[in-house]
Amino acid sequence: MNILVTGAGGFVGKSLCPRLVQRGHNVSGLAHDITTPFPSPLRFDLVVHLAAHNVTHVGDQDNGLYARVNVQGTKNVLEAVDAGHFIFLSTAKVYKNEGLPAGQAGLPLTEDSPLGPVGAYEASKLKAEEACRSFFKGKRLVILRPVNIMGEGQAPKALLPIFFQKARQHQPLEIMGSARTPVQFVYVDDVADAVEAVIDHQEVDGIFNIACDQIVTIEELARKVIALTCSSSPLNMPGGREDVPCSRVICDKALRQLGWKAKTGLEEILQRYQENAA
Repeated sequence: MNILVTGAGGFVGKSLCPRLVQRGHNVSGLAHDITTPFPSPLRFDLVVHLAAHNVTHVGDQDNGLYARVNVQGTKNVLEAVDAGHFIFLSTAKVYKNEGLPAGQAGLPLTEDSPLGPVGAYEASKLKAEEACRSFFKGKRLVILRPVNIMGEGQAPKALLPIFFQKARQHQPLEIMGSARTPVQFVYVDDVADAVEAVIDHQEVDGIFNIACDQIVTIEELARKVIALTCSSSPLNMPGGREDVPCSRVICDKALRQLGWKAKTGLEEILQRYQENAA
């Protein structure tokens, strides 16, 4: 197929695009600034829309960028590209967290769970989803809702790269919120696998959660990084260790309809981070 991948040079795009090329597809990356209208229509068999302004854990946030890139940018892509099939990478953060404290069985989050985005990032992703559904009227559209995507090559402002960088330098690892904040994750290659599974099941449309079953707290994650790097870094937890509600994202639908299940667990992800830096 002729496939357009927006955000081809990004974290997920760098994992996905070589796979698509290897499978014989004609893959085009998008160099155009999606915040401005496109000068002429583009025609492709499939669009994989990955381009976005992503949330990070450090630094100031320009909430206006979420609206310009994630919402208006998505609308510009929809209006500019004539495609038979459209895959949009959203986020599981659009769900309302109705869980119980970490370690207790809270309400599982399925694709039918109530929505309740809290921050500007997840709110912009939900608005982009709505734009996609309005444009495609529920047909030829797949929306993927991954949890925290992890993997080597991730932006240095993301949580895990920060932990590894500081641990290797024996600097303090700081957890600003509660150390018991739960983290559910998925490996970047498993996200690429999910996109490939959608391509292999073009008769399928709708929303699919993408996640690994494991959940760890930020404190557990930090301690694993310290141990793996043989670091002397102290762990600072000014936010304390209060329990934080935890809702597990369930991916039964992806397994049932796409044959997809996350393959990579946390220990392997951390080991690959460590090997990549060696």
